[in-house]
Amino acid sequence: MGKMKVFIVGSGKLANALLTADLSIESCEIVKWESPDQTFTEKSIIIHAGSGRQLKEVCEFCTRTKSPFIELSTGLETENMEPDFPLIICPNTSMLLLKTMKMLKAHGPGFANYDIAVTESHQSTKLTEPGTAHAFASSLNFPADKIVSVRDREIQRNTIGIPEEYLEKHAWHKLVIRDGNDEVTIETKVLGHDSYAKGVKTILEMILKTRLENKRYAILELIN
Repeated sequence: MGKMKVFIVGSGKLANALLTADLSIESCEIVKWESPDQTFTEKSIIIHAGSGRQLKEVCEFCTRTKSPFIELSTGLETENMEPDFPLIICPNTSMLLLKTMKMLKAHGPGFANYDIAVTESHQSTKLTEPGTAHAFASSLNFPADKIVSVRDREIQRNTIGIPEEYLEKHAWHKLVIRDGNDEVTIETKVLGHDSYAKGVKTILEMILKTRLENKRYAILELIN
């Protein structure tokens, strides 16, 4: 039996980072998505890190082959889709961050009556919605439109403390919960794409040994 193909969809920084990262899994072959012919019916795994331009053809492929679809992009219609193939929504693939998100999802409602602030920072080229920040806000019952987004390089460098070499590839979040003079701060920082690539490999290994239904999953449902 041949290796299962893992298609990387997209042409941005994250997609290219995944294509050049060491995602080596013995039973898989990592390849760039090049719109397979309609006669290609081999079950594969799709990793979508694109703008959505190829979303229609990718979904048609997954419908035809029942291939699992891992969505890394945010703010796309996949987040509300009711698919007839396994669809895993991953606003983030850093395992450390995902476990933090799962912890907050479980216990966030307990902070409902406190003063909360959510701030996030990404590279200035990020145009899609900050999915991880939205997930944090949802867990804390905090309005998404109150999230403060930072895209100014000077603030990122001098105030937040993002190193120069990571200004164009970082993800930073700060959650502040206050009760009068008492304050709890949770700060997350991901520099570069290494942890995302390691997380994608972990998710791929999980998919290969899990019997997934033809439905939409949030990645937090699958994280142990």
